[in-house]
Parts: sequence; structure tokens; C-alpha cells
Amino acid sequence: MATQLTTEQRNDLEQHGNHPVPVVDPVTNAVYFLVAGNLFERCKVLFDDEQFEISETYVAQEQALAKVWDDPALDVYNEEIPPQQ
Repeated sequence: MATQLTTEQRNDLEQHGNHPVPVVDPVTNAVYFLVAGNLFERCKVLFDDEQFEISETYVAQEQALAKVWDDPALDVYNEEIPPQQ
């Protein structure tokens, strides 16, 4: 069974929105972070020990940069510049 939130923790989560809430262990002074479940689901792959294939990210990279690559103002960078003598 999961540990239950205190009222203070719930209030902190509501105030921070989708941002992690720091929590300090009073015995060890270690800092932990409370995050909403949907936020954790999005980033939990960062905590996996499994290796990932960079090629699996190619589609997402292309989609993220499509507007930049298709910008006509950047076409000047596609032109070859003759070497200076």
C-alpha cells in the first residue's frame, strides 16, 4: 500500500501545480521530491537502468524541429560558401 499524503503535503502539491515539491527527511536531512503521478509517468524512463536506442527518438526529434528546418529564412545556411584564399 502506498504511503498516504499529509494535509500539508497535499496543500504543497496544489500550490506547486505540476512542479516537484521538495520534502526533507528530518532524521537524515536527505531531500526527496513529491511529484504528481502523471508527471512521474512522463519522466520515469529517466530512472530505468535499461539502455535505449537513440534511433527511437528520431521521429520525435524531426517533429520538434520541423518548423526550424522548414524556415525559408534559414535557407542561406544551405548554400555553399567558397573557401577563402
